[in-house]
Amino acid sequence: MRSDVQVVLLAGGMGKRLGIDAPKCLLKINNSSSNQSNDKVTLLDICMDKLIRSGFKEFILLLGYKAELVIKHIEDKGYNSSDISIKYSIDPNDRLGWGKGKAFKYALINKKIDYGKRSLITFPDDIILDDNIYSRFIDSHIKNVSDKSSYATIALVNSIEYPYGVAELDNYGNVISFKEKPMLSIPTSIGLYAFEPKVYEIIDDLVDIDKDGSIELESVIFPKLAEMRRLASFFVDYSKWLPINTLKEYEKALRVLNTHMR
Repeated sequence: MRSDVQVVLLAGGMGKRLGIDAPKCLLKINNSSSNQSNDKVTLLDICMDKLIRSGFKEFILLLGYKAELVIKHIEDKGYNSSDISIKYSIDPNDRLGWGKGKAFKYALINKKIDYGKRSLITFPDDIILDDNIYSRFIDSHIKNVSDKSSYATIALVNSIEYPYGVAELDNYGNVISFKEKPMLSIPTSIGLYAFEPKVYEIIDDLVDIDKDGSIELESVIFPKLAEMRRLASFFVDYSKWLPINTLKEYEKALRVLNTHMR
C-alpha cells in the first residue's frame, strides 16, 4: 500500500477537440486489461485502475469543465470504497481555464491536497503501456529525494516525433535532404510528476490565483526547480506513451491498444 503518497489527477481538460462535450478524461476507449466489466471504459478508468492495482489509495481530482460528470462517473463505477479516499477540488465557474498552477494552488488552499504528504501528479487522459509505471516512478522519486535531495521528479521520453516535414539546406538554399515527421532527440515531458511538500511552498510563492491569465506548473514551477537543481528525471520508453490530444492520436491509441491487448 502507498499510504505515504497522495495521487493528484489533473482531470479538468475539455474533450471538444476529440468530439465529446465532456471532460477529456471521460473519453471511451477499448481496454480489456481494465477491471471494469464493460468492453469500453474511459481514459480515467484505465488510469485509476492501474494506480489502485499499484497500491495507491488516496486520490484528489482537480476538476473544471463539467466536473459533475466526472463525479457521477466515479460514483457510478464504485471507486469510492472503504479503503479508497477520493476528494475533489473544483475550479470556480468564473475561473475555468486558469491553468494547472492555479488549480493546484486552489486545491492546497482548500486543504484538498495535504501539505505534509508527497504527491504523484498525472493526467488521466494519456495512456502509458506499463502496468508498473507508477510504482517504478514513485520508487525512483523517493530514491532521488534520498540520494540527491530532489524536491520533484519528472517523467520524460528521450525523443519525440516532430509533427512536420523537415528540410536540410545547403549554402545556396537548395534542399539536400527531407524527412517527414522525424524523431528528435529531445527529452520531453509526458505529464507524470512527483512532488515533495517543499514544492508546495514554491507554488505558494510563485502562483497568484488572483492574477489575470492562466498559470501552468510547467511554465512557472518546473523552470524554478530546474534552476535550483532540485528536479530529477525518470525516463519512459517512447513506444509506451500514448498521448491523446487529437482525433489522429486517439485513432492511433485504439490501434496500439488493440494490438497490445491481444
